[in-house]
Amino acid sequence: MSTPAVGRVATAAAGDREVPRLAVRGVGKSFPGVRALADIDLEVMPGEIHGLVGQNGAGKSTLIKILAGVQSADEGTLLTDGTEVRFKRPQDAQKAGIYTVFQEMSLFPYLSVAENVQIEDIPRLRWGGVDWRRVRAEARADLERLGFEIDVRRPVGELSMAHQQAVEIAKALRQNARVVLLDEPTATLSESEAEQLFRVLRQLQSEGIAMLYISHRLDELFQICGKISVFRDGRKIATHAVRETSPDQLVRAMLGRRLMDESDAVVEEGTARLRPLSNGDGTAGDVVLRASGLADGSAISDVSLTLRRGEAVCVTGLAGNGQAELAACLAGVRPTTEGEFEVHGRRRRIRSAAQAIKLGIGLIPEDRKTQGLVLDMSVANNVTMASLPQFTRGPVLSRGAELRAAREMQRSLQIKTSGVGQAVRNLSGGNQQKVVLAKWLQNGADILILDEPTRGVDVGAKAEIYDLIRTFIADGGSVVMVTSELEEAFMCDRVIVMKRGRVAGELDSDQLKANGEAAVLELAA
Repeated sequence: MSTPAVGRVATAAAGDREVPRLAVRGVGKSFPGVRALADIDLEVMPGEIHGLVGQNGAGKSTLIKILAGVQSADEGTLLTDGTEVRFKRPQDAQKAGIYTVFQEMSLFPYLSVAENVQIEDIPRLRWGGVDWRRVRAEARADLERLGFEIDVRRPVGELSMAHQQAVEIAKALRQNARVVLLDEPTATLSESEAEQLFRVLRQLQSEGIAMLYISHRLDELFQICGKISVFRDGRKIATHAVRETSPDQLVRAMLGRRLMDESDAVVEEGTARLRPLSNGDGTAGDVVLRASGLADGSAISDVSLTLRRGEAVCVTGLAGNGQAELAACLAGVRPTTEGEFEVHGRRRRIRSAAQAIKLGIGLIPEDRKTQGLVLDMSVANNVTMASLPQFTRGPVLSRGAELRAAREMQRSLQIKTSGVGQAVRNLSGGNQQKVVLAKWLQNGADILILDEPTRGVDVGAKAEIYDLIRTFIADGGSVVMVTSELEEAFMCDRVIVMKRGRVAGELDSDQLKANGEAAVLELAA
């Protein structure tokens, strides 16, 4: 029987404690219109579990993809055990000893546990056949070393998620993994299964393996990590030793007001524009949307809110606490299992996006590229896709009327494009977001659900989007805005803070002015 990979790793780690097992130096990554990562420095030592936290869109997943060889950095250096490495594909990262356990695991469900553990290097007999006895014996030994007794003949697809993760990790160790990247590993686990995973990670830690651990769950980070790094807006805000920090400090770093660079003069100037989205004088009109006792069977439970004409209501909290799911339920994109809706004073059923659109509700989703736009279609087609009946006579679409409407929206919203025939894919992030907004303005929606409306856009585009929202509200529209940025939350008339899928509390404008930041952080933590 061959020596399990973890044993080899432990020997290598013993004399190299002062050298980072994994080092990231000045790494940056940009996509069209978006700076995803900027000047990231990070170190993970042998035998260290290093936590990585931040709101959705902070850059965590982009960094993991670069380390896993799925994407390439635009600038910067990666080092393993002090040696610079470059990855063009995932296999390169694995050869360098970096293995990733994604939420969607890379196992073959119809193959046995043993076959999955040994898949990269199945032992052979002299005449070329598979040495099944050795395959099963070595797989069994690898899993027992991690504390699991699993029937290695069973198909992986029949195992619990905790046991599948054990198989994934055993498979990584067979490939001599020196660094393991874990992306939300407990997202689908029960409490007892999570404890099993933590035992495995502590075993790997004792063997000198370095781990980078992404999670939204602060309690588990404080339970197993030695250090925690906070990401925000594509930058690393800080790295804290767990014994020297607290959950409140991490929440403040994730949700608190964004630190400005001295060079970012436009941002400094733009902060003065963070004035209220509505007139803020208490003259909001009748209730236009009331949701009572909403639940979706998993992410949210017993959530209620009201929205008045000319009002902006914020929904905030740490990522993963049901805010995005609530936005989807309000827009009919996600079905509810419980609760009631009233729209403009009448009880309504919202079971689909089409029903919501007919009621005048539009959604600007968190991921505009996959949920809000058709990237290969033109600006004009995207602007009019929710209001095509306006441009048709019977079965015939009036192309001229469509183009005139799109050009008017382009001028009104100052969408920077070579023409409305240009593909949306080629616009900047801020201009893409304006096209999503134009779609609902053209449709005549008077209630907008905005899910992270300024994520991934530059500060100039942010200011323009805020002004467009103000104009929409001034014209009688109403807004529910989901945001992870406190500076945006405080632009709203009321702030609803969510925690574990429920409303943890609600703050009105007077409370926000008196002690808003501390109150939100206290509710969210």
